[in-house]
Amino acid sequence: MRPTGVTLIALYHFLGAAFLVCLAIFLVAGGSVLGALLGTGAHSPLAGIGLGMFVGVLGGTFTLCFAVVAFAAGYGAWKLREWGRMLCIGLAALSLLFSLPGLLMMGVHFGLFLGGYRLIRIAISVLIIWYLIQPQVKALFQSGAPAMPRP
Repeated sequence: MRPTGVTLIALYHFLGAAFLVCLAIFLVAGGSVLGALLGTGAHSPLAGIGLGMFVGVLGGTFTLCFAVVAFAAGYGAWKLREWGRMLCIGLAALSLLFSLPGLLMMGVHFGLFLGGYRLIRIAISVLIIWYLIQPQVKALFQSGAPAMPRP
C-alpha cells in the first residue's frame, strides 16, 4: 500500500509535468507569433520567422525535457522505485537551489507575490526532502520491502 505522502508527491510531479507540457506548447506557439512579428519589419520576412520559430522550438524542447524528468519522478514515486525517490529528492534540491537567490532578491524588488510563491515552493521542497529521507518511507522504496500498514 502506497502512503498518502508518496501519492501526494507523485501527483505533485505529474501536475508539474502537465504544466510544463502546456508551457512548451505555448512557447512554440509564441515563437511562431514572435517570428511573424519580427518578420513584418525585416527586409526578408523569412529571417524573422526563422528566428522566432528557433526561439520557440528551443524553449519548448528545453521545457519538454523538464516535463519528461518531472513525469519520470512522479512515475518512480508512484511505483515506489528507489530511483524515483532519489529523482524526487534531486528535483526538490534543484527547486531549493533556484528559489533561494530569488527569495534573497525579494527585499530589493519588493515582489511580494513572487516572494510568497517562492516561500511556498521552498516549503514544499523542504517537506518533500524531509519526508523522503524518513527511515520508514525510505524502506518502502527499497526493493522487496513490505508495504507500509495503514494506521
